[in-house]
Amino acid sequence: MADLYVDIDALNELSRQLDQIKSSLQHASRTPRDYKGRLGSRAMEKALKDFISGWDDGRKKIIEGIDGLLGRIKGAIEAYEEQEKALSGAGNTKS
Repeated sequence: MADLYVDIDALNELSRQLDQIKSSLQHASRTPRDYKGRLGSRAMEKALKDFISGWDDGRKKIIEGIDGLLGRIKGAIEAYEEQEKALSGAGNTKS
């Protein structure tokens, strides 16, 4: 029978890092206002605005994906902790 080891601390760290990425994506600037009038042409400003519009859609999908991963990671942590408690309790019972 194979041993199974799950590093709960590593899963918690992964969850924390994904939360940071999600937060950064949620709070990223949505408009090219920092560049307005400094790009040299209206065509460049339009291209940047179009890119940002597309990036908004992509960012939304990434955030949704992160939410799904966070849910699975947290569920796995809970399941492993429950199993660990159950196994620890099973070894403490007297026959």
